[in-house]
Amino acid sequence: MKSLFTRRLELIPVDARNARELWRILNAPDLRKYQDIPRIPAEDFERQVRGRPRSLDGRSTGRFEWLLQTTAEPVHAIGWISLRVNDRTPHIGEIGYSLVEEARGHGYATESLSAAIDEAFSAGELEEMQACCVPENLPSRGVLNRTGFSEERTIRGGAVIRGRHVDVVLYRMTRSEWRRLAMPARRQMQS
Repeated sequence: MKSLFTRRLELIPVDARNARELWRILNAPDLRKYQDIPRIPAEDFERQVRGRPRSLDGRSTGRFEWLLQTTAEPVHAIGWISLRVNDRTPHIGEIGYSLVEEARGHGYATESLSAAIDEAFSAGELEEMQACCVPENLPSRGVLNRTGFSEERTIRGGAVIRGRHVDVVLYRMTRSEWRRLAMPARRQMQS
């Protein structure tokens, strides 16, 4: 995997060298409000990261993650984005993301998610991208809408958060939708 760059962020591939930094972010208490993030020791998390695929291409399956880091001083990690590609459905990716509380509301999620989507469709050769969000998480739903996802349906009891089944809204973007959205942006960059 490669690092990705946006106007204000660097998306750094998570590997054994920075797994502890991501582990520290994953353990921020405010991240568990809308997500089921397992509580595991740092050593176990590092071991999981070492077992992940190293490159994102059309044949890769597994979990891919980027640590989100600001590029302005002081440089610091503000969250993460993950992409899961299941071997049973290798043409579909599921993307997830989260920011620490103080980084929310500044457009970082939209900015970084757009970069990760571009990389997933380009390098991963996916045909479809999916994302799930609890209905109450209105800011995240806004991010998904701004990045081009379409709301598909609500899945009753589709996730477990803090030990309880909750509904989730399934969002989806196809490769052709992504291409259609990417074309005006590419034209704008060329002019």
